[in-house]
This record gives sequence, C-alpha cells and structure tokens, in this order.
Amino acid sequence: MSGMESATFAVFGIPLRFESDAREVIDAADALFGPWRGVAMEEAWAGRAPVRIRITLALDEGGPGRQGMRIREPGRLAVRAPGIRARADVRRRAAVARVSPEVVADRERFRGGVLEMLALWLLTGLDREPLHAAAVVRGGTALLLAGPSGVGKSTLTYAALRSGLRVLSEDTVFLQESPVPRVWGLGGFVHLHPGAARFFPELRTLPPRRRANGDLKLAIHTPPVTAGIERAGICLLARGDAAGVARLAPDAVEREVAAGLDAGFDRFAATIGRRVRRVAEGGAWRLTLSPSPADAVPLLHRMLDEVEGEPGSR
Repeated sequence: MSGMESATFAVFGIPLRFESDAREVIDAADALFGPWRGVAMEEAWAGRAPVRIRITLALDEGGPGRQGMRIREPGRLAVRAPGIRARADVRRRAAVARVSPEVVADRERFRGGVLEMLALWLLTGLDREPLHAAAVVRGGTALLLAGPSGVGKSTLTYAALRSGLRVLSEDTVFLQESPVPRVWGLGGFVHLHPGAARFFPELRTLPPRRRANGDLKLAIHTPPVTAGIERAGICLLARGDAAGVARLAPDAVEREVAAGLDAGFDRFAATIGRRVRRVAEGGAWRLTLSPSPADAVPLLHRMLDEVEGEPGSR
C-alpha cells in the first residue's frame, strides 16, 4: 500500500512491525515501544516475517453496532468502540485497525486501547503468556511479586526501585517457555495511588494524572528492562501487621496462582500453571507486607540472594 510508514521493534524478542498511513500513529508506537528498537530478536525468529499491525485513519469508525471486545475463537479478537474498529489473529500473526484522528490524539487511550492491546493480544499468543505480577531485577535475576489488585505490588515495586533494584514490570510479566524459560516485562512507569506519597517524601510535589481507565495516579518513569530474564523466583504477596517471609513449595504456588486468575489472564488457565511452577522452582515464598512498604525491601534482597544461590543464603 503506497503512502504507508512503518517501524519495527523486537518486543519480547519477537519482531513487531507497525504500519500506518499516518505519521502520528508511528510516532505513538515509537513512544510506547521505542526502547525495543534495535534489541536483538530471538534466534527462532531470524528469517521469519514479523508480527504485523496495520493501523489506518478513518473518520467514522466505531459507530452504531455492538460495542466491546469479542473473542471469536481461540486466537482471534474483534474490537468495536467509538472511533475504533480492529481485528487480530494470532495464527496469522497480524492485526488491522481503523481509528479516528480523535482517538489517535488521545494518547493515553490510543496507547492502551489500540497499540498495547493489539500488540499484547498477538504476542501473548506466541509463547509470551501473561501473569498478574510485578517483578524487580538485580543483575540478571528477577523476583516476581504476585498478588491481587490492591495488595501493594506497585508500592513495593517503587520501594524496591529506591533500594537500587530495577523494575521489570509493575503489574504484568510475560512467561516464555521455549526454547528456554524467560521472564519479560513491559516496564517504563510505576503508577502509585496519590496517598503513597506519605511513604516517599520525594513524591509529595508530583502532581497525579488521570489514566485511560479513569484512575488518578502518580506516574514515576523507570528505565525499561528489555532483556528476557532466565533466572527468577516468585513470592506471593499478602497483607499483615508485620513484614515476614515464609518458603513455599512450587506446587503450592502453582495451585494458588491458577486458582486466582483474574479476567483476561484466565485466557491462559490451561497452560500458565506449568510456567509459574518453573519460575517457582527457582525459589518461592509468601511475603507478608506491613503497612510500611520499606519494611519488606530487605526481604526482597534476601530472596534474590537465594535465587542467585549466594553461599550461606539457604
């Protein structure tokens, strides 16, 4: 198609190509996935056609008719919303969308409701299954922080960042199984409830901003980690009066995670359990959080010591 512009990013090691007749679409894709530009693709994808997302501008998309997201059959998605019509097919490794200029101009909505949504629908169907968990990284080792919404994943993640750890993700990690197990993240920000500033004095003057879902959050930029992490452990988060940690068996972690999958994540209910168990075999704990997030940070470092196999740590 003449007049199309494009950009390719190796997201999670998979080449992902955006094509559009509008420069502002490519600019928005670069703002979201720019850190993955130039990242080496996984060897298994060498010589293969990239995953493709084609987005064109249209003035009257998403008018009267059934609204929302529909899974037509495994791997196929149809989306219809004001200003948006899109289709994605994992088997074809492709998605197409028609969006209005107004949607593209609304950067938060376009980022989350079009670019990220279509990209993750395709990539998660290509051996990058999502798990509702934050993750922090030290060196080449990751520690997953799994728990329900509201338990404190993001606040703990920011406290860990202040202690020198890197942020792989604040909310969702992506588990690869083949050719070797890896954990990936799509980081870049940690979003905190404005009340979290009472724990972190440097955030007291940071103005909150409204996200596409309507939530008011403090947005803290974090350097993204674009490597797939092969050495990892996991801890399940709980609330209590005092910070503490207790070891768990991998099969217990697998059962608990599989039994508590949120909507959307349950798309992978049949297969995510064995991936979680593989991570848990590197180290698994239950981490109880006190009211102060800083109390748990030394415990994170202790768990990372164990995953790394430091002498005397076990």
